[in-house]
Amino acid sequence: MTPARRALPFVLLAVAVLLIGVVTRSGRSEGKPLDPRSTGPLGARALVLLLGRFDADVLLIGGVPPKGAVAVLLQDQLNENETVALEGWVRDGGTLVVTDPLSSFAPTVGGSSVDLFDPATEDRDLLRPRCALEAVSRVGRIRVSGAAPFRPRAGQIGCFPLQGGSYLLARAEGEGTVVALGGAGPFVNEQLDEEDNAVLAVSLMAPTPGTVVDIVQPSVVGGGRKSLRQLVPRRVKDGLWELLIAFGLFALWRARRLGKPVLEPQPVQIAGSELVVAVGNLLHHGRRREPAAAMLRSSLRRTLSEGLGVPADAPSDVLAAAASARAGVDPATVEAALDERPPLDDAALVRLAQSVESLRNEVIHAR
Repeated sequence: MTPARRALPFVLLAVAVLLIGVVTRSGRSEGKPLDPRSTGPLGARALVLLLGRFDADVLLIGGVPPKGAVAVLLQDQLNENETVALEGWVRDGGTLVVTDPLSSFAPTVGGSSVDLFDPATEDRDLLRPRCALEAVSRVGRIRVSGAAPFRPRAGQIGCFPLQGGSYLLARAEGEGTVVALGGAGPFVNEQLDEEDNAVLAVSLMAPTPGTVVDIVQPSVVGGGRKSLRQLVPRRVKDGLWELLIAFGLFALWRARRLGKPVLEPQPVQIAGSELVVAVGNLLHHGRRREPAAAMLRSSLRRTLSEGLGVPADAPSDVLAAAASARAGVDPATVEAALDERPPLDDAALVRLAQSVESLRNEVIHAR
């Protein structure tokens, strides 16, 4: 296989990775429609840049807009709590520009059979203000597409006649103002530079330099200000505390209790004397005089060592001298008892046992 053919799979893999990166990047740049961060044809990134060119401070954060700002609702995706909060903010003196005709902030959609449009152009997408609203006084005409007309009511100001209704309606809401438009078409990236669409955007959203413009965004998962502990319901917390207390009580019940010892059945204990007799009988029946004598001498040596304070492995004459000096015992008797020679018969073993017992008593009772 040639080097070129060996390198072909790696080249194809690199090309595939590059294509995936390009497609992913282009998908991210397009974004969602009316997204203020999207640079696609239906995005609203150009609107943000336009307002920034006119010294507006554009905010893209969620929550209630700051006091004195102009709130822009391009697409109403707010939940009930966010809608109530925004309504309260408007009544307290805020200005809201909403471009979603289906929003709860927008008036009733519907025109009449009379269709007014610009006869000079015969283009139904071109609209003129034809109203005395100061905010649109500098707008000549705008281009819209797929817009919905609003039905004006008493106390509302309608501009840009469209299909017997108005594309724009302004109304007072408490101490604030709501400006509703029948669609966000003029403010998307591909139409913002047509006719006077940009003029309308600046006139409504940033009428003076330094205006704070808050493009209202819906809440996203993880974007709230509450901690995880605050999001846990009170009942769940109470249940967890109850489980913790129950576990503590169970642990105390199963733990070691410091009190009166509990009597438990013990194995059968054999008295020491009975054990000695049993061992002696076994040795007697087996004619094992030498092991029996060794056990007697070992017991005597241990008694002398403990009673006289002499090492247990001391020579027999040392133990005999100590016993004679402290207990008045005949040294010859001690040496004879500790003699390692085996007994010749049972009588000699009995005499050895008697001698060992006598010496033990003398040493134990000696002062």
